[in-house]
Amino acid sequence: MDKVIVLDDMAYMRYRVKEILERKGIGVYEAGTSFDFFNKLHDNKDEINLIILEVGLSNEDGFEVIRKIKARNLNIPIMILTKMNTRNAFIKCIKEGTSEYILKPFNNKMLIERVNKLIKSSKNKDEQGEIIYLNFQQYITRQIVKAKAEHTKLSIIMISLIKKYFTEMDEKIEVKDNYLILVDSLYEKLRVLFKTPDLFEKYGFSTLVGVLPRCQRGRVRFIMNKINEIYNRIRSVDEKYSEYHLECSYVVFPDDGKDKPQLLDKLTSNMKDKLNGK
Repeated sequence: MDKVIVLDDMAYMRYRVKEILERKGIGVYEAGTSFDFFNKLHDNKDEINLIILEVGLSNEDGFEVIRKIKARNLNIPIMILTKMNTRNAFIKCIKEGTSEYILKPFNNKMLIERVNKLIKSSKNKDEQGEIIYLNFQQYITRQIVKAKAEHTKLSIIMISLIKKYFTEMDEKIEVKDNYLILVDSLYEKLRVLFKTPDLFEKYGFSTLVGVLPRCQRGRVRFIMNKINEIYNRIRSVDEKYSEYHLECSYVVFPDDGKDKPQLLDKLTSNMKDKLNGK
């Protein structure tokens, strides 16, 4: 049986997640505090396929919990299931290496789909026991190892669809159905720019991430120009995009960082500066 562990200090939310997942044959360990969480994680780490975490804990720092999980090098994907819907929290979770970000209230079907995808990623290994990527965090890790060995460049792009005229990083992210439809449509139109072995996928509900192996700064700038050209064409014929604009940031390995934490730190810092108008 696939198993997950849920850390949330709201008992009702833990019960709801457990009920939804157990109906699909997924076992659930519950924890209301980080102390209980880490005890259960330690005792059951060999059978847990996914961690589901609320970062907006009432009496604890959820981001510190993520850092403590990462320090254990468990190779268990982390799904953020949270009430915190600010861009600042969202970008922090990308930087900390989480694999998914879902806002409360959530759609049951979407939750199950994302849980199943991440559980699959935790079990998807080759004959040597190495994890085969199924999300951009795993893919970045593997491609950095290859780039180091081959002495090649690697570029990472972050793209966000932003409502015009906001000035605060802590502004709430709009998650209405029409906004989600726009992001999905934009993703489908932009993905043609990314060819194998590139990776281009959605992270959370408002951000698109591209990973481009053997890609130097000149090529990534060319792709970003193409992204803006495509978006401007879309916006010129679809008035629903008129109140939004695109923000893009990118980093190049090894120029902007020697490992994944350094690269994601620089990538998210660049995006924060753009969102704050710097």
